[in-house]
Amino acid sequence: MKRILAMLLALVMVFALVACGSGNNSDGGSSSGSGSGTAKGEEGSIPGVQKTLTIGIASDINELDPQQQNDQINNNCFALTHQTLVFLTNDTNEQVACLAESWDWIDDTHLQFKLVENACFSTGEPFTADDVVFTYTKALDPEQSAVAATLSLVESVNKIDDYTVEFVTKSYSNELLSVLAGYPLSILSKAAYDSGMDQPYTVGTGRYKFVEWKEGQYVKFERNENFWGDDPGKADEIIFKPILESASRVAALQSGDIDVCIDPPINMLETLKADENVTVHNQAGTRLFYLGFNCEKAPFDNQTLRQAIACAINREEIIQGVLSGYGQAQTTVVNRGVWSFYDEMEGFDYDVDRAKQLLSEAGYSEGELTVDLYIANGSPYTSIAPIIQNYLSAIGVTVKVNQFDEATLKSECQSGNQQMFLWRWNVIDRLDEIYTELFSTDYPTNYHQYSDPYVDEMAVKVLTEKDKETRQQLSQDLQTYLVEACPQVPLYVADLVIAYNKNLQGTYLFGGGNHNWSWAYVALD
Repeated sequence: MKRILAMLLALVMVFALVACGSGNNSDGGSSSGSGSGTAKGEEGSIPGVQKTLTIGIASDINELDPQQQNDQINNNCFALTHQTLVFLTNDTNEQVACLAESWDWIDDTHLQFKLVENACFSTGEPFTADDVVFTYTKALDPEQSAVAATLSLVESVNKIDDYTVEFVTKSYSNELLSVLAGYPLSILSKAAYDSGMDQPYTVGTGRYKFVEWKEGQYVKFERNENFWGDDPGKADEIIFKPILESASRVAALQSGDIDVCIDPPINMLETLKADENVTVHNQAGTRLFYLGFNCEKAPFDNQTLRQAIACAINREEIIQGVLSGYGQAQTTVVNRGVWSFYDEMEGFDYDVDRAKQLLSEAGYSEGELTVDLYIANGSPYTSIAPIIQNYLSAIGVTVKVNQFDEATLKSECQSGNQQMFLWRWNVIDRLDEIYTELFSTDYPTNYHQYSDPYVDEMAVKVLTEKDKETRQQLSQDLQTYLVEACPQVPLYVADLVIAYNKNLQGTYLFGGGNHNWSWAYVALD
């Protein structure tokens, strides 16, 4: 066992050294930082506040239309420019007022919202019920929206008066408010669409407004002078700068080229902690990394084979080797921190002998099976993949790794071309975001190509059951069933680790990375 662990750690060290050895940023930016300290930036229009907040991100944005996506990095942008009816807090996961000042279930199928009466868009146009009805009419149409399925229980959204709207649903939903708090369902400006302007979806009611996106270089936002609230942004502009190589993001932070380094490499955290100009923030995460199977296609349409693979993987060693302990292993498919999280089922713990026995029961002898593993061409996937290769080799299964950019990997998985794949899924509080969006038949993000009438039925019951104790038992039963069915092997929930300028203020961070930088700024000494 110690020999295997040493081999795994050596593999991870090799990948880390390769990443750190390159001196070029993917976007052509400077990488000359050497711990010399964070540069003092130009003062903005607010005294004592640095004009520009620059955030170094691990991947570029890919969509400016909220309803055409649900990617974490895009949502970080929409958190600046747009607002939702309700807002989800980052500490208690509580739904609080935003563009709606109050709401009430009139009965099991009618949810009514009273809207704020003083909000306006970045164009100066007033916000009214017409904008809400326009936004959700568009969102409910699958030909116009990529997130229509999240509103499957909503039949219509109707205007009662200029500042009152009513959602008519097929049944009661435990999670409709949480769905409405998601940035893909940010309120759009009907007037912007009616005007015929280019990119009307960039117009929102948020503290900042969109300025420019140069793919692979930056996306820029300026403070919204028409912001309607009493707590506007402080930085004059916020820039997201993609620097795909993690070591280069660290160098950019230490040289002062960026103020925030998203996902710093674990092997450089001690160096960052020793830098007096840098703060390293760490908190429990909510993003689950997993090994997924295509359950529709041979050989992983074989449940027993999927279970064999699960028994061959040592999650704790992966956490130590890849994360240096910055994460937690789990058995269930539900993200840690989500209501009804249950991890007490037997599951398929690391057991090579059991893995070999299950492999035989699945109809395969050692050395007979060769499978493909699809991964994204970045961290942590490139570190995890060789470790999984080594584990499966120990039970006589050969793994060929195929790397793609994230967009292509998604497309491949949606098309069902993969056999196994590495992916992650971030959930803050919505069970439906797991049971429906990952495992329900024909759902666009069901990359497992998994279909089971029992799971489809149970997902609806968990969504609509009003009795809390009954609902919790239903959720635990479904988690146990899915672990046994094994459409995926949950690996770990990584801690959230961010490094930033010691003078950064106003952070509003979420464990899975869906941060809101609207209040953030760098204070000048």
